[in-house]
Amino acid sequence: MIYQVKILTLSAIENMTEMTGKEILNTQKEIYRSLAGKQIKKTFELLYKLTEELQDWSINEKLNELETSYKYMLQYLFDGVEDPKRDQIYTGLIASLFNITDKIAELLLEKETSTFYYSKKRYYRLHPEMNIQQQMTLLDTALSNMSLNDLLSDIENNTQTQNDLKKQVEKAEEELFVRIWCNYPATEDDYSILREGLSPQHFPVETVCLIISALTLNLLHRYDERKLSILLDVYEQSENEDIRQRALCGALILMYIYRTRISFSPTLLSRIEACKENEQFCRETRTIFLQLIKSRETERISRKFTEELLPEMMKISPSIYNKMKQDELMNDMNSLEKNPEWQEILEKSGIADKLKELNDLQLEGADVFMSTFSGLKSFPFFKEAANWFRPFNTGHTMLNSVFPHGNKDNNFKKLISMSHFLCNSDKYSFCLSLTQVPEAQREMMTSQFNAEGIELQNIEKDRLSLNANEVGKNISNQYLQDLYRFFKLSLFRPEFSDPFASHIDLFQISFLQSIFSDDSTLRLIGEFYFRKEYYTDALTLFEILLKRHHSDSELYQKVGYCLQMSGQYQEALQSYLKAEMIYPDSLWTLRRIASCYRTLKKPEAALEYYLRIEQMNPDNLSIEMNIGHCYFEQENYEEALKHYFKVDYLDPRSAKAWRAIAWCSFLAGKLEQAQRYYGKILDNKPTAIDYMNAGHVEFVLKNLNKAIMLYRESITREKGKEESFLNNFRQDVKYLTQLGISSDDIPLLIDQLLYSLSR
Repeated sequence: MIYQVKILTLSAIENMTEMTGKEILNTQKEIYRSLAGKQIKKTFELLYKLTEELQDWSINEKLNELETSYKYMLQYLFDGVEDPKRDQIYTGLIASLFNITDKIAELLLEKETSTFYYSKKRYYRLHPEMNIQQQMTLLDTALSNMSLNDLLSDIENNTQTQNDLKKQVEKAEEELFVRIWCNYPATEDDYSILREGLSPQHFPVETVCLIISALTLNLLHRYDERKLSILLDVYEQSENEDIRQRALCGALILMYIYRTRISFSPTLLSRIEACKENEQFCRETRTIFLQLIKSRETERISRKFTEELLPEMMKISPSIYNKMKQDELMNDMNSLEKNPEWQEILEKSGIADKLKELNDLQLEGADVFMSTFSGLKSFPFFKEAANWFRPFNTGHTMLNSVFPHGNKDNNFKKLISMSHFLCNSDKYSFCLSLTQVPEAQREMMTSQFNAEGIELQNIEKDRLSLNANEVGKNISNQYLQDLYRFFKLSLFRPEFSDPFASHIDLFQISFLQSIFSDDSTLRLIGEFYFRKEYYTDALTLFEILLKRHHSDSELYQKVGYCLQMSGQYQEALQSYLKAEMIYPDSLWTLRRIASCYRTLKKPEAALEYYLRIEQMNPDNLSIEMNIGHCYFEQENYEEALKHYFKVDYLDPRSAKAWRAIAWCSFLAGKLEQAQRYYGKILDNKPTAIDYMNAGHVEFVLKNLNKAIMLYRESITREKGKEESFLNNFRQDVKYLTQLGISSDDIPLLIDQLLYSLSR
């Protein structure tokens, strides 16, 4: 028997093609999907495929044992045997399969992968003495030495020694961070040591915060039910707000990522249910959820800043400089703020509006500085993973030149530390960038802050004292921004699946949904999604509210709008019609109904609503244009022209009305009228299509050379793209033939046009 096993082993090895790291990860994800779908047989097949790679017979034996248990369970079920513990056994089986998948994948990847994480894992495996306990002991020693030095030594004579000891503490913290991050699988001692290290009585708050972040990264890499429980314990038991908020942020992100696995853990589900009995937990979870929604805005804000605001600022900078007199610049550095002409330049360029929008977003807590500081993450400081999560501390040794030791009355130091607009990572970036500035200039810059810092500090203290919850809210917001920067900008981001790559939607976590189930919370989150234009997410919440409030016309309106913005026009129309039944005189609803009918190619129905709106709101230019469009779409050109002319009369400079009149006149055969209006259009910022349409008029009027000239200009406006012009032209051939152009003449004109372009 032993001989046969050996033969099988050798055969398997000879025929085996080693899986790459990517193939291992893909197989692991497929197993997770199978388990989530409760496809247990398929899961076993995939796991056996992985164990062939691993060649670990103890794991293979465990798999055989689990599959045998599953087969017995199925047999008892279909034999009609009652088993009150069947559900419990089934849930436990799935949880075990998740865990064994993790273990197999980890062992395979440790052999195959050269990333930072697995390089460290291999190193620690060769040095088992280098465990978390040993590193905590080293950190304890370094902290004790630094504290003892502070007590026994004279500050002036001991700055260098103190700095060296501080560096030892920082180095020990960085190494502890990595060891916790790479701690998988954990031993019983590891769990005990982690609980001990997460006590503020054992380590300073800054160190505890780093341990929380390391534990969060560890869990993001590999799920561990007990470690997640430890995070929840830290949140509930700590009295320090920095510690509590970091633990809760990490726990909630992990709950979302592992929501399927947690649903198979009765112990952890009971633990979370106990948390939900605490109103503070529920309130802070809602707050963090709103902040996670805001994090979706970060990329959009960054694009707005880099693609819209900065280019416009570069354009207007010469204008501002030309407005400034050299003597004013020399005599009054604040003159830029006082000259109204410069404000006028900002307003005309649109920059003032964009700056106001960014400022409003900042006041809401949005992350407006991501793009600003993304280029300041290349300092050696950020080559240590721990430093991306380090609470801002002006005493860090890398900031010695910015905050000299012993300078306690530094308002700049206090102001940077207290700022809630910058996250910790960006505060370090800002201060590290100052280390690159010559000392004289740096002192001049910081002295400006020192002169005005006191008043700003008082404002900040007053604001925070108004609402104690604001403190926790600011901490969690800054920590989420720190996390966001780590996963988007750090050298370590390839080690992880980015949790911010998609929306972290806490509402989708079944065991947390009750936190958000009351009307006011659903409405708040729904309105927040709605305002930020996440219409699909808003729709989900508004539809839940509609099931409770069948006669709320505003909800029907917003559901309709979400559907319309998602391209579901028929469904949107039904929702708008229900809103109309409840509140028939809403102009907004009537316009939306008409708009949907037009989109659905039902101009007769749309016209009925636009005419109702016209009676309620006469001489509205937009309504008159839409009435004209409805007649136009029914090919009732005479009626369409009446309304287009009305718009032209009410607003003689409306280019939209001119275009509608010109094209409608052309189709109605009123060629001179069309020619006259195209003349006006071509004198007032014409487009390529305008030149082509004007060319059509001349073509029908037999002014062939003028038609060629206008068509050539249309192609020029299309940046010489002949094919684009021809595609548009082909769509209009039917109109040309209807107005008397011979279909045989059209290719001749096109050839003449193309010849003229090549001359």
